[in-house]
Amino acid sequence: DPLAPYRDHHGPKRDTDPSSKTRPSPGSRWAFSALLLMAAATGCTSQPDRSTDSPKPAHAVFDPPSKFDVTAGVPMPKAATAGLISSQGKEMELLRNPVALFKEKAYVATRGSLLAVDTTSGAVTTITPEAMPVKAPEADGSGSFLFSQPVSITEGAGPLVLASFVVQQPASGTHSARVFVEFTAVNAASGRVEWRLPLNIPEWAKDAPSPLSARIVGSSGRVAVFRVGAFKPAAYTTYAIDLVDRRVLWTRDFLDAQTIAKGTVLGVTKNEIGSEYEAAAGYDLNTGDQRWRGEESRYPSVGTGGPNLVTVAGRSKTDVDFHRLVDPRTGAVKQELPEDFGPADCNYDGISTLVCFRNWKGLSVWALDTANGELLWQLPNQAAGRIAPRVTAVWHGRIYGSTQNGPLALDARTGEDLPTSPGVAPYAVNEYVGLTLQGAEAMAYPAIG
Repeated sequence: DPLAPYRDHHGPKRDTDPSSKTRPSPGSRWAFSALLLMAAATGCTSQPDRSTDSPKPAHAVFDPPSKFDVTAGVPMPKAATAGLISSQGKEMELLRNPVALFKEKAYVATRGSLLAVDTTSGAVTTITPEAMPVKAPEADGSGSFLFSQPVSITEGAGPLVLASFVVQQPASGTHSARVFVEFTAVNAASGRVEWRLPLNIPEWAKDAPSPLSARIVGSSGRVAVFRVGAFKPAAYTTYAIDLVDRRVLWTRDFLDAQTIAKGTVLGVTKNEIGSEYEAAAGYDLNTGDQRWRGEESRYPSVGTGGPNLVTVAGRSKTDVDFHRLVDPRTGAVKQELPEDFGPADCNYDGISTLVCFRNWKGLSVWALDTANGELLWQLPNQAAGRIAPRVTAVWHGRIYGSTQNGPLALDARTGEDLPTSPGVAPYAVNEYVGLTLQGAEAMAYPAIG
């Protein structure tokens, strides 16, 4: 059994055995530097007809981009549209972004692999787990639940690209088949595996009737957070991983972690499977201790609010909907958001503005100051004769989107239209490239201004 040497982190909630960091065994390919190099060398397979090793001239950097070269699009793998295109080939709302960008590389997560794509050439390197991924239908009545495991880039121990895969070990000899999670850390610059960590799934998940999903939530400093969930039963377990010591810090059953802010893991928790009510809650990033728990409610959700705030929404026991900005460390309410606010998706621009938008039931955009939660501006604005755009991305003080007049960009702080059309409406963007949908396909366009 290749997992026998590893501590089962689902008994005690914290790893208090110091020897668990350094237990060598034939299956421990991620324990020490020599074996780490072996994992890096064998963890990636490149398509033979494409090479990413040849040197190429440095690309100009634009932070943030004002324009993309619409004549130089590079097709992305089909997986780059996961969750963005329906099974009927129609464009859906941007629920979650399946792509993480690092310079000119785009990392795309699927259930069975991580693709490192050179956005200048389209060259693809495929990174696969060592164990066999558990196959599952793309949809099982859970909508977009299984579309992919998004990846997260962290500067705490890297830069790294993090991925998690639900995998299986076939039955052999006296050992029965088992399902576990393979947490994988990839060097963001080279696209090579640096280390892997196998993790036992929680007890509640061992007999789950629907497929499991493992998703990276994010990272802060040296700690990354991911969670394992199922559609049936509707349950989750959150894991905190030390990226330097490469071990589990803690786990928390029935916590659906959603974001990290101010040293706190924020998400939705419940007392047991089947609970009628749930609550937003915050947990210490390093210890897993609960810092606060909000009111019991239906359909609670927690989202990013920038470095100092988080959004909390739900429906109270008296059937009153609420939308708030709260302090991540204490749960104290800092702002009650406008009555017409929800439901909305919010993205932090990385500087000082939280941009929230609704791309259905009438387009709307709100911009909030991340320092205090105050409303800066809102669209549509009938008095000014302005409509709201369909927002696709928010990055470094700029909002990207489109109207019937074509792609556009807004100043995130003021809401004013910027004079230069970006040429495309990217759903993922950095200082090098923008990824956008062209029909049912994803394309990468270089930034040129």
